[in-house]
Amino acid sequence: MVHGEHVLAKGDPAVGVDNWHKTFARQADQGGFPVPVLIENTAGGGNAMTRDLDVIGRLWEAVGEFGTGFVLDTCHAWAAGWDLATVAEAVRAVTGRIDLVHLDNSRDRAGSGRDRHAPLAGGEIPADLLLEVARRADCPVVLETPGDEASHAEAIALLREALA
Repeated sequence: MVHGEHVLAKGDPAVGVDNWHKTFARQADQGGFPVPVLIENTAGGGNAMTRDLDVIGRLWEAVGEFGTGFVLDTCHAWAAGWDLATVAEAVRAVTGRIDLVHLDNSRDRAGSGRDRHAPLAGGEIPADLLLEVARRADCPVVLETPGDEASHAEAIALLREALA
């Protein structure tokens, strides 16, 4: 898993997209990557390559042909201001896939640009909305939340029940 990274302050996202394409094309010429590469959406930064769906769309046009996977991070999507009620469909419309969900809540308001994870049922995102994202994504889910063993066990039980 890799984050989409950033272009320089005065950089054009097209340069970043081109750099990603060159990296994947060069590796394809050498037989491909030895493991699957999954690109994750990011929370903030004005020049983040995977904060906005339109830039992700341009990135996928450049690297999708190489079998690149996508990781949907719910805290990052929330921080970027995405609508979590429709996020799975929106991401699939752009990338054609969601390979993994990092399911985590946020300590901050929607659109804040801040990547500060919170427990599944203890943040700004309604837990029911997070569980619906996991259902709609229909792929493996990894909890990426702070807490102790007991709180993680509780969150996993809630998630298992919701996805059963």
